Amino acid sequence: MITSLIKPEMLDPAFTRMVVVNSIYFKGLWKSRFQPENTKIRNFHGPNGVIHKVPMMSQLSVFNIGQAVTPQGLKYKVIELPYHGNSISMLIALPVEDDVSISAIIPHVSTGTVQSWTKLLHPRKVRLLLPRFSAEAEVDLKDPLLALGIKDMFSQGKADFRHISQEPLHVSKTLQKAKIEVNEDGTKASAATTAILLARSSPPWVTVDRPFLFVIRHNSTGTILFMGQINKP
Repeated sequence: MITSLIKPEMLDPAFTRMVVVNSIYFKGLWKSRFQPENTKIRNFHGPNGVIHKVPMMSQLSVFNIGQAVTPQGLKYKVIELPYHGNSISMLIALPVEDDVSISAIIPHVSTGTVQSWTKLLHPRKVRLLLPRFSAEAEVDLKDPLLALGIKDMFSQGKADFRHISQEPLHVSKTLQKAKIEVNEDGTKASAATTAILLARSSPPWVTVDRPFLFVIRHNSTGTILFMGQINKP
């Protein structure tokens, strides 16, 4: 998914001695797959009232759903989509009111907040509409690491990498690049969906058609693996 991390212009031939790269690749299969034939082009209401036509996936199933509130009283929905194996889930957060921006919610979201969501979620049968989406970000982590007190490795006078090289080395850049793609793919087993589709009553619809927050979380440890805001799928 990530085809290029280091660009030639990032390297100084006179001084660059080593590039250390660490990558992570996550491909999660939905526990309950979205059937491609149910994906239709629908409206997604972006910032400033701009309407985008996007492929919107659709699934009738049982999801854990709850409602949370910020200290300012802003309400937002949380939907959990488990991946195959149930060890990892994607959580979607969406403001309840159409006139509330997801940007007003995000400052109040922390690891502790995400952990608290699990106590608010309850299984409910719904028709979920979720856009296919992808997101990509590249961040220089030098400033955040310096803010955390990790300073010596960036200093020519204090960096100590003698176990790696006898030549004096220090770190000039620390780059992180992440990319995520979300689509219908999931586990091939979808027997549970068939039973649910036979329900007599009409379930409520949960439509993710406005900017939202997604969190991919390791359930047993609470570790957040990926997190991002989608303004335009």
